[in-house]
Amino acid sequence: MPERLKPPNPLTGADRARFGAIGLGVVVAAACVLALGAPPTEQANRVTKVPGDGKSPSRTVASPRTAGYEGHGFPATAFEYAKMVEPQLGVPPRIDLGAGVEVPLYVDGIQKRGVLKSCDNPSRLGKGCISGSVLQRYEGRTRDGEPLPSVVWVSFGRNSSFAYRDKVHVLGSVQMIGYDEWTGATAFFESSDRIDTWADVDPETYRLTGEMPWIDDRQAFNRAFRTPGKGQCVECHQNDPFIHNTFIDAAKMPGTDDPVVPRIRTRDRNMRTDLPYHVLGGENWDMRTIHIEGNGCLDCHRIGMGTAMLFMRYGWHPNEHMPPKNPGSLSKDWEELLECWQNRPENTPGCDWVVPPTGDVLGQVVSTDYPHKAAFNQPGHEALNFPETGTGRDGLRGKSKRKFFGAKTRSDKAKQ
Repeated sequence: MPERLKPPNPLTGADRARFGAIGLGVVVAAACVLALGAPPTEQANRVTKVPGDGKSPSRTVASPRTAGYEGHGFPATAFEYAKMVEPQLGVPPRIDLGAGVEVPLYVDGIQKRGVLKSCDNPSRLGKGCISGSVLQRYEGRTRDGEPLPSVVWVSFGRNSSFAYRDKVHVLGSVQMIGYDEWTGATAFFESSDRIDTWADVDPETYRLTGEMPWIDDRQAFNRAFRTPGKGQCVECHQNDPFIHNTFIDAAKMPGTDDPVVPRIRTRDRNMRTDLPYHVLGGENWDMRTIHIEGNGCLDCHRIGMGTAMLFMRYGWHPNEHMPPKNPGSLSKDWEELLECWQNRPENTPGCDWVVPPTGDVLGQVVSTDYPHKAAFNQPGHEALNFPETGTGRDGLRGKSKRKFFGAKTRSDKAKQ
């Protein structure tokens, strides 16, 4: 196996705090002998000198690329995708849903369980409140168990289970995201919605349990997980790989107030060099976000306006939550971003489309001839922009339970 390039320097204590203290994460077990085939033996090891900007010193960044995969999109199976991303991100974690941290739901500040009519911290992917989702964080590891300090993996078991005809039907999905803070390399894996082969719901707590297949069983792993394919995960994961809201951040690392999902941010962010982000296999994805130099909302992180619009459709508003220590104090800056989003950067002086840096390419302004434009980066076409009535609390996105299970609808019966 070719040696994976190490980050230029070990993460400092400050770096770890900024990255979400990944060392506290659950460590991937390394004792198993993997059945994963060897990755390609060649790597193009690109080393780039990133110039300073007066605030940050220049630095050298190593960005490994896997020969035979670069720019070729996603392979056919999740197992092949795991092979593809291994040189940058190590191996994906073993997921034991029962060992995860439950995402608590609150009603008037009191934790509640089950299918709720409303709650204080809904997922913002609809108005439903279903408890029992779980999150886990893992430090990156090679197949030989060596730690990858700059790599973090997060798994999310989303519970959408529901009761129908006196039976609880297990429904939901399991996602994995791997991210390298130094190069920005990112991988997305997702299961189908029918996870009842591997998952169950605890009858007492209504939380997901069960173990998902791992890469030591190629066929089972491919049945459980799939690659993004034609869907662009950055439709929601726009500013960086990890989404944050009051639902996600309610799950804390045990014994801390640190969210399980790490926060990717930095003070006095430099658009050209800070917070690299690119998706392995998604080289043709639309990575643009809008940028206004000096806008206070962008000091620490990028903002995906499509994601913000999605959350706002379901009751969340930035001025009630951001910035965290003084919500609403940047309302004028937010209005600037809204105006640019609605009028488009090409029609708004001082506002630009930008793409994030990667390990070997600086973040930069892109013009109207950007080749990877996608519909979700237009007002009115944002992520999951379907009518509110199209998503029920059961997560079936407008499908009735009868139709989901193949039962005849009332109109079908009337025709007989």
